[in-house]
Formats: sequence, structure tokens, C-alpha cells
Amino acid sequence: MLATGSQFRVLGTVEWTVDGRPTAIGRRRERLLLGLLLVEIGRPLPMDRLIDLLADEDERPRPRADLYVDVCRLRASLRQGGGDGSVQLLRSGSTYTLAGDPQLVDLHRFTHLLDRAQRATAPQEVSRLASLALTEWRGAVLDDVASDRIRHGVGASFGELHLTAQLLHVAAEFELGNYWPLAAELARLTEAHPQHEKLLAFRAATLYACGRRADALNVLSSARARMTAQLGLDLTRELKDLQDTILRDGPVNPRLFRRGALGAV
Repeated sequence: MLATGSQFRVLGTVEWTVDGRPTAIGRRRERLLLGLLLVEIGRPLPMDRLIDLLADEDERPRPRADLYVDVCRLRASLRQGGGDGSVQLLRSGSTYTLAGDPQLVDLHRFTHLLDRAQRATAPQEVSRLASLALTEWRGAVLDDVASDRIRHGVGASFGELHLTAQLLHVAAEFELGNYWPLAAELARLTEAHPQHEKLLAFRAATLYACGRRADALNVLSSARARMTAQLGLDLTRELKDLQDTILRDGPVNPRLFRRGALGAV
């Protein structure tokens, strides 16, 4: 089904489409302003906070008059883009609010689906909802318009939620016994997060479940060597226990892989 009405993206790139057609937003500052407001859609943002976030790395915050210009330009873009009025940029005192339905924004669809996945109990449903959430993720928040300072300040917590969604999907697929496709997924994830304990455990256990015992042991021994060289640390007790289990061809302790035991990300 084709998307109708306005849709917005802030994951990876700031984009606005109307009835599936891309719509111009304006200069980078207007796109960044729109992105910041979309991240907080429905919630007021103080002007001083917006002025600080709109400043470049090597630039002092501009006066409010410059923010008013940016707001006027953004409002003009929203009018000229042929939008359906589904979002409105409102001012109240010293704050601005972008009023509209959060489900018009990919970031908020992602967090909504992730919340549903976290509350689901059946592994099939957890996997389905986590997969849907992950399809919304095309990159870091405001990645094409924001400085590193802004991306870290505004988007860091969402990056952690992205990893949470990946872990939920992995845990559900492991519980369902879909080991072969999961092995490929975990190879990519552990390359991106080489010191993440749960991902390493899932990858080793998945390879072991596929009958790839030597590969599973290699994952753990490589992790131990890397942690020792880079951090001066050894494997955690859980990973050592898993390694011992694989060495003696024993059954893997399921408690390590329960979704409720994922721990902090």
C-alpha cells in the first residue's frame, strides 16, 4: 500500500514525503530544526535549547532573531511543500512545539514497535515486532544534518535502543531455533560490537547449535585474546562457562539466553 499524506524520517537522513513523493525542506539549518522538532514531536522545546543545538561545533549560539528566521523559513517550506496540515509548528512563550501524530515519524514508529516487542511474550511475536522496528532504522538520528556533538547529545539513547531491538530479535530467533540465518546476523553484529558479552554468547551458542563447534570455540578464544590485549580483561564467568560447556560437548545453560536475562545494553 502506498503511503498517503505526510511522512517524516529522522533516522539516517531528515526527509519529508507527501503521498510518497520527496518534498524539499530547505537549507541544512531548516532541515536540522525540523529534525530536532520531529524527535520531540508534541513536546515543547525551549528556544535557548534550539539555539544551542542549531549552533555548529565551532560557532557560538546565535541570537533569537536568527532562530525566528529559521522558524519562518521552515514554516514556509511546510506550506509550500503541499503538506496536509498534519504537523503544525506552534509557539508558546519561549518554546516551540511541532504538533502532530508521532506515528508520522520513523523514529517514533521504531520506539513504539520496540516497546510492543519488549512487552510481547511469544517468541514469534517478539521476533516479528523487533523485525518491524529494525526496518525503520536506516541510520543514526539526524545523521546527515547534525554535528557529532548533537548526534551524541540527542541520539545516543536511541542508538542504545537500536541495539536493544537487535538483541530482542536475536533472543527470539534463538528461542525459535532459527540457528542458521541467525549465525549470519550475529557475525555482522559481533563485528560491529566486538566486546558485547551477550552478542558473543549468542554467536558462540548459535554456531554450536549449528554443529560448528570449532567456530564457536574460535569466537570465544578470539574474544578472550582481544579483551586481554585491549582491556587487560578476561572473559566473564558466563562466557567461560559457555566455553567449558562447548569443550565438553554439554548442553548449553538456557538461563544465559532468556530474553529477561539480556541485562543492560
